[in-house]
Amino acid sequence: MNGMHYRIRRVLDSFWFVPGVGLVLALLVAEALVALEPALPSTVGDVIPTVGPDGSRGLLSAIATSMLAAAATTFSITIAVLTLTSSAYGPRLVRSLMADRGNQVVLALLVSTSLFAMLVVRHVRAGDDSEFVPHLAVNVAIVLAVISIVALVYFIHHISASIQISRLATGVRDQLITLLDELYPEQAPTRRAPAARWPAIDEGADVRAGTSGYVASIDHGHLVAAAVEAGARVELLVRPGTLVCAGDPIARVTAAPAPSTRPEGAARLDAAVIAAVSIDDERTPVQDAEHLVRQLVDVAARALSPGVNDPITALTAIDALTIAMASAAGRPDPRGVLLDDDGAPRVLLAPRELSVLVVDAVDLVRQYVADQPLVAHRLLDLLERLLAREGASDRAVSYRAAADRVVRSAVGPGTLAEDGAALERRRDAIVAGGAA
Repeated sequence: MNGMHYRIRRVLDSFWFVPGVGLVLALLVAEALVALEPALPSTVGDVIPTVGPDGSRGLLSAIATSMLAAAATTFSITIAVLTLTSSAYGPRLVRSLMADRGNQVVLALLVSTSLFAMLVVRHVRAGDDSEFVPHLAVNVAIVLAVISIVALVYFIHHISASIQISRLATGVRDQLITLLDELYPEQAPTRRAPAARWPAIDEGADVRAGTSGYVASIDHGHLVAAAVEAGARVELLVRPGTLVCAGDPIARVTAAPAPSTRPEGAARLDAAVIAAVSIDDERTPVQDAEHLVRQLVDVAARALSPGVNDPITALTAIDALTIAMASAAGRPDPRGVLLDDDGAPRVLLAPRELSVLVVDAVDLVRQYVADQPLVAHRLLDLLERLLAREGASDRAVSYRAAADRVVRSAVGPGTLAEDGAALERRRDAIVAGGAA
């Protein structure tokens, strides 16, 4: 996705978008119902309940104030939960909670109901000649208030369940599985080729980043189209999640436009590359699988810290990581060369191998497993499950080496001899499987 598409997605996932849409709808519906009231038949009172001007004004005022107070309480609870989650499981999980549609819809319903009631109450007039009560709008406000009360009860249950580590880990796991399915498909796309197809060209011009931050997403289609238009080839030097500073090279044009169009064509191609590489102030899970993996690693690392010492929580995070990685095990690593319609290589990516993603996660967690044989066994479970799906592949060598490091990190002065021997026997079995 290009920069515009990425920003649109960020807006759609933001915490304020759904409440903002709700406020706009409340404004439009309130004015529409009030305007519709004079056109309703006089028998409308036989169909819906009606209340006098004073009663309607009091009812709408009560709904407006109570729903606004409930919205403020809901917001306070949400902030408290975000703070608790950040301190207990890591700040990376805060983004997932803020993007939760359930919380956003409840907040939108509460603030929209309050605004709807405030907009309607200003149209209520008393007096013999000028009396006007928008009965339809008043009844809609009552219905919205009832729905909001039910939503508030749902919110209390939902927010309480959402901070459970099993729910948090499952949410990250599902996102990671979806992203791994996109990054490591079972069948390689037809317009991709191995890196060996990329021609070796020494000359090239660097395209440099205009801003600092993390690479959030890369629009592959936009890059190929720009390279075809300019008659060039583009070698990406970054991947989603890479930290770049303003002025750092993010790509290299390895075949420049024709001399007659080089100044204009080169400038246009540079702009297209910069537009295709979205840079944000923080890492996002749009295309960055490592970011999602780090969320689970954060949970495990914090749980194993001396101040917390909660290995069961660490096991939950490792289990979620195991399920996600097993879903992609055995699939080929992504091909790095993007082809145009004629089959010519146009863009060289810098994809991350699945084995590197797995081994980095295991190595980060194993630093905290000293004298924690239970957690070490669970890391070996992860590697064994992947080995069973990989067979005799290059990844197996990396996984067996990682298993050896896990055991050497886990066996410490406080480890019982029986626990250390069990870990070493399991390590030897894993290594022997490679020798066989």
